[in-house]
Amino acid sequence: MRASCLRRPSSRARDGHWLLAALLACAFSCSAGNLQVAPIVLEFSENQQANALWLQNTADHPINAQIRIQQWSQATASDQLEPSHALRASPAIVQIPPGQRQLVRIVRPTPLPTAPAQYEQAYRIWVDELPQISENQPAGLQFLLRYSIPAFVLPNGAQPREQIAKAPVDTSALQASWRLSADALILDVRNTGNQRVRLSELGWTADNGAITPLQRGLLGYVLAGQRMQWKLPLAMRLPLPGHLQARLNDAPVAQVLPTATR
Repeated sequence: MRASCLRRPSSRARDGHWLLAALLACAFSCSAGNLQVAPIVLEFSENQQANALWLQNTADHPINAQIRIQQWSQATASDQLEPSHALRASPAIVQIPPGQRQLVRIVRPTPLPTAPAQYEQAYRIWVDELPQISENQPAGLQFLLRYSIPAFVLPNGAQPREQIAKAPVDTSALQASWRLSADALILDVRNTGNQRVRLSELGWTADNGAITPLQRGLLGYVLAGQRMQWKLPLAMRLPLPGHLQARLNDAPVAQVLPTATR
């Protein structure tokens, strides 16, 4: 899940427009906010029609939120989002009383497809905290939360990945390559498998065993049957020769990426 903080002016602010104040990549939530969302990833089995998303309000006042869903692809080696009706939120707009939580059902339309897709289908669920509109609201800026939650519909016969013990990943479906520019490493990863792979804690390991961290925490996903590219700034030259390693699907230890220079 990715969460960001949006800063928006109240209705009495001078310019009357919403402003983007900060974008914070958080593993679970923005610490400054009162809206919490769980779980952080949703998975649908091939015959599952609905899933539960819980929104919790830790504030002392009601919170309004909107839930939207978009299809997620990487056809251009980058994240692409498009409107979709393959998943729907019910309800799509909620008000959560102070100290309470609200169930939102993420639903697949009926009847379900008779021929499951060859590859896992990916979506992003957007949960937006809505601005408070009140005469008692002090003039100024409101800090609002936006959550981006991955959701996946599994292909026929696939095993869920979020509810099983984490273990080393079979990397035979990954085809990765990298190249160096003047001040960056450009990493390109293709996933020929039928389920996503999540990369985190990317590092460079020299042949002498020295490890240079390239990305702490989550790097991103490579979706099923697709390709993703990242440009990673380098503060220093990498000691050559060596290889790239990363934690895959939150496995407890890093694994060597099957890469070749180009």
